[in-house]
Amino acid sequence: MNHSKIAIAILPLLLGACATTQVKPNVAPAAKPVKVAKPVQPVKAGPALPNVALSDQILFEFLFAEIAGQRGNLAVANEYYVKLAEETQDPRIVNRALDISLYSGQNRDALAMAQLLKKLDPSSEKAKQAISMLLVHSGNLEEAKPNIAKTLSQLDEASLSRSLMQLDSIFSQQKDRKAVLKVVQELAQPYLSLPEAHYAIGTAALRAGEFQQALVEADKALSLRPGWDAAALLHAQVIQATSPAAVEPYLEGFLKQYPKAEAVRLALAKYLVAEHKYPEARREFMTLLKLFPSNQDISFAVALLSVQLGDTATAIDEFRDLLKKGYKQPDLIRYYLGQSFELRKEPAEAEKWYRSVSGGVQYLPAQVRVAYLMMKRKDVEGAVRHLHSLHVSDPVQKLFLIQAESQLLHDSGNFRQAYELLHRALKEHPDNPDLLYDFAMAAENVGRIAESEKKHRKLIGIQPDNAQAYNALGYTLVEHSTRYQEALPLLQKALDLAPEDAYILDSMGWLQFKMGNLPSAVDYLNRAYMVRRDPEIAAHLARALWSQGKHEEAQNLIASGLRANPGNDALKKVKKELLH
Repeated sequence: MNHSKIAIAILPLLLGACATTQVKPNVAPAAKPVKVAKPVQPVKAGPALPNVALSDQILFEFLFAEIAGQRGNLAVANEYYVKLAEETQDPRIVNRALDISLYSGQNRDALAMAQLLKKLDPSSEKAKQAISMLLVHSGNLEEAKPNIAKTLSQLDEASLSRSLMQLDSIFSQQKDRKAVLKVVQELAQPYLSLPEAHYAIGTAALRAGEFQQALVEADKALSLRPGWDAAALLHAQVIQATSPAAVEPYLEGFLKQYPKAEAVRLALAKYLVAEHKYPEARREFMTLLKLFPSNQDISFAVALLSVQLGDTATAIDEFRDLLKKGYKQPDLIRYYLGQSFELRKEPAEAEKWYRSVSGGVQYLPAQVRVAYLMMKRKDVEGAVRHLHSLHVSDPVQKLFLIQAESQLLHDSGNFRQAYELLHRALKEHPDNPDLLYDFAMAAENVGRIAESEKKHRKLIGIQPDNAQAYNALGYTLVEHSTRYQEALPLLQKALDLAPEDAYILDSMGWLQFKMGNLPSAVDYLNRAYMVRRDPEIAAHLARALWSQGKHEEAQNLIASGLRANPGNDALKKVKKELLH
């Protein structure tokens, strides 16, 4: 079994940056509870200043506080500024003390300073907003409500709409979401003629788990402003929480009615990526690209999805165009160009692009691919030298290169060297889960089955929810012993943890085959092959089909597998045994 390969990662960034299992409305992110915005309206006249003499003691404390702050000793700076503010009652010093308290996270002092500033300067919007935020942060929602309500009542229409959209986010740190919903409803009550008010209530209801109310409020917002993307996305979020299968039809239906709703189309595209519906996702991203031809992030998404779909020509065109236009991460583009040409079976061009990666997080993976391409052209020694030339000091990067080298040695048939390399590494890092797994697999490859079993069991002890560890141990027992009854619960545990994993399904199918349960074996192996067209899975399935008397089906499977993987040893072996 070789289920630990250096895979060509096609969509890590796309899935990380674009995909999400929830569709989120187009609203600003929640502000930190103690962050205070600039006043909505400037203060026309400053507050009266106290008649306090600038004594030597005050001057000393002021300078001491400033120096402490500049040196990063915020606790001392805060202590002295609060003391100065209380002594002088000077709104300028109180204002500075408030800033220091907020910045240093001293919320109790910050609330005291905000209240003092409001006392000295009743018109201070900063003081009012700080009091509201700090009361919310401390959980005093009812105390905060009058201040927030007054602030809302003084806003112009545009500012009011924006504030209502962000109303629920003010309470983002509160655990009692039912209480938050109650407060948001009361604050939004005077503004129910505005769609943003219903959006605010709907968002709070969603987070409180009141899905029906959230749906009603989203639809009220849409009735007040038909085609509004934020309300449509709120509606989609509610569906995601209650009926996930209905999200896609809803978004598609909305886009048929409002085809220019770009935020909704982007949400649909991201949703489709998360659902692994790559052709449909690319279609939506390409539609967005027509609307926003200069948007490089959308171009990047189209390129990555094109690689995933095997359309390397489109991918290469998009990647090259992004380079010409000065994409913000050129090394990332060069790395993916290398992957595209590698998938296109143009290793020389792929290596050129990999070697052009000059830095960033893609540098080491690119150099590993260079080494792998060298190995593929039978220059194993050169490949190993290339990896050894990469001098890194970071422990994580060192382990990455050790694992890459061991995989390269394995794939080139140098099992003993891979075993010895990992044996040395494991002496330095005896409890590293990745090294334990790789070493156990390497030990199996050199016939050290007992040692392999021991390391797999140690890994399970360290990571009791590691599905691959259970699978590897179970498969080892199936392949190298007749301890089938011992392997069965291990593989069942692996399936419980990862029920759709192709390799685990394959292992269970192979166990069923060894136990003589042919219908069950074919069922598991078919499921595995549907998930992943792996040549080893094909070889196992062909044997099971042949044993069932389905010779033609087995022959066709072997033939198609060899067309896709002409040099695969497992398929060549099963062909020799069954067909000759």
